[in-house]
Amino acid sequence: MKLVLTMLPTIALVVYGQLIIKWRVGHLARALPESGEVGGRLWNYLTDPFVVSAYLAALGGSIAWVFVVERYDLSIAFPIYVGLTIALVAISGSLLFGETLTWQRVFSIALILAGVVIGSRV
Repeated sequence: MKLVLTMLPTIALVVYGQLIIKWRVGHLARALPESGEVGGRLWNYLTDPFVVSAYLAALGGSIAWVFVVERYDLSIAFPIYVGLTIALVAISGSLLFGETLTWQRVFSIALILAGVVIGSRV
């Protein structure tokens, strides 16, 4: 449990970044012409303040990660980090964006969380 608490800032910042990018890119894409040039669309995405905040959150998550790997084995910490991040992004995507959570996805998330519980007993 201590491991999960130590990696909570990293997880929160990465999940924030994923959700913000999904939200803003979806919003901005609807406002841009479909036939627009890729470079122009990319420029609109990368200059959006919310997208910039997502990238800054990713940087903050990377910095917070340093303190996780300082204390814990990477072979334990990384799978737990990835598992929790995947589960939180999938559940949040369903709740915030109406993305479909089929029984297979729910079962997969349950398996991931079971692995996190087993793996975090360090």
